[in-house]
Amino acid sequence: MFALIFKLGALTHPEMAFTALHSQIVWLEVSRFIETALGGSAFAITFFAVVNIFGQAIFLNRIANRHHLFPKATYFPALGYIMVTSLFKEWNYLSAALMSNWLLLAMLSNMLLLYAASDARKKIFNIGCFISLTALLVFPNIIFIALLLLALAILRPFKAAEWMVGLLGILTPFYFLAGLFYLFSDITLLKRMISVGFSLPKEIKNPQVVLTSFSMILVLLTAGVFYLNIHMSRMLIQTKKWWWVVIASFFISIVAGIFTVAKGYNQWMAFLPAATLVFTNIWFVEKRKWINSIFFYLFLAVVFFAQWK
Repeated sequence: MFALIFKLGALTHPEMAFTALHSQIVWLEVSRFIETALGGSAFAITFFAVVNIFGQAIFLNRIANRHHLFPKATYFPALGYIMVTSLFKEWNYLSAALMSNWLLLAMLSNMLLLYAASDARKKIFNIGCFISLTALLVFPNIIFIALLLLALAILRPFKAAEWMVGLLGILTPFYFLAGLFYLFSDITLLKRMISVGFSLPKEIKNPQVVLTSFSMILVLLTAGVFYLNIHMSRMLIQTKKWWWVVIASFFISIVAGIFTVAKGYNQWMAFLPAATLVFTNIWFVEKRKWINSIFFYLFLAVVFFAQWK
């Protein structure tokens, strides 16, 4: 219900999937398939994107509750993810960055399971596959290899075999895709598997919305880091290690966003799951309800302002 309310602005102004000439070949083919399957309807494609955001919010919430990242089970991570994706209109529409977030969430979920996993090698191989698959959609996400190495260092005792399994998982999807291109005698498509760039916007459309939304994210993250620092002093060692992986994911996703070629602000979607987990601490650590209410209703007001301005 909340997802439909917050996304009403996007649903009343639907758009087709975001693609461009520099888009990677895998996303061009996937977006073409989705558009054909949905009959080329802009509303159906936008609704499909909203459903994906809702699904990702539930997935993120499950990760938080399964690993006890917060003192008690909650739906705040799901609500926070739906709300933060409403701050910029581009985050409401179908794009490679949006779809790749499924793979990043699956990657994070499997990483947090490594701490006491009996089948660690299987999970590490899967994590490697998720990283390379998300890189096939948004190539700068390949930098999440660094997160895999950090997660192994934080959550597992050093075993060279596990690190090699991770490398094998990363290479496997690229190997099979390159093989397909070779079989179809179109090896030149390999160049279109990679899209990396860095550019600053030439002009800022709706500067009031951009400034307000950016300021809201900055306020939430600043407060979230403050409360997380308080929260970590009371955590078990296991939970602290999980949070260090989340924090590392946050910073690595920012680096990936810098080199992502995308429309509008889509390049920053990869950092939203980790950012949501960080600022959700506000509503658990702060015991004064009036402060919690101020943060929530201010966030809510900015969301509606961004959607309808």
